[in-house]
Amino acid sequence: MMERNFNAGGKPRGRGLARFPGKISWGLAVVLLICTVALPAAAAFLLSADTLHNRFSVGENTSRIEERFGTYGSFEKGVSYEKRVAVKNTGSIPCLVRIFAEIEDPDCREKIQIDLNKKDWSEKQEDGFYYYQHVLLPGQTSEPLFTTIKAKEDINDFRMICFSETIQSDGQKGGAVKWADQ
Repeated sequence: MMERNFNAGGKPRGRGLARFPGKISWGLAVVLLICTVALPAAAAFLLSADTLHNRFSVGENTSRIEERFGTYGSFEKGVSYEKRVAVKNTGSIPCLVRIFAEIEDPDCREKIQIDLNKKDWSEKQEDGFYYYQHVLLPGQTSEPLFTTIKAKEDINDFRMICFSETIQSDGQKGGAVKWADQ
């Protein structure tokens, strides 16, 4: 005689998951398939690395003022004297240039006439600098800010301060406006 095993509710007792052997096998197979495909792909994505070589060079922004001026004991009224002030780009990158040029003695300023190059240089700006209107390429020398000075009166003592400053250019036109942008 065959015994049947029933629980208190009248339902057959027994085999639990064993009643669905095909569904469990398929579910387990799908989970294993997803793990075998997804896990290596996720690991490859998370562990992959690319090397980026950033190839750039640092330029050197250097310049020097080139000044030609004779040795004079004094200046005579009406006589012109050579004083040539320009800037040479000795660096490896294009640059913008400005020059500060000022006669030290305020009384002497009124007695000297300077032939400023208004074609290639700006007027004297509020900051006291004259700005070169072109980008100065490596190895180039700017056009002179001026080439001669002329005495309106006799002068015994004359001193003029001249110095230049440069900044790296972005390759566009020079001038005071570009200095403000840098």
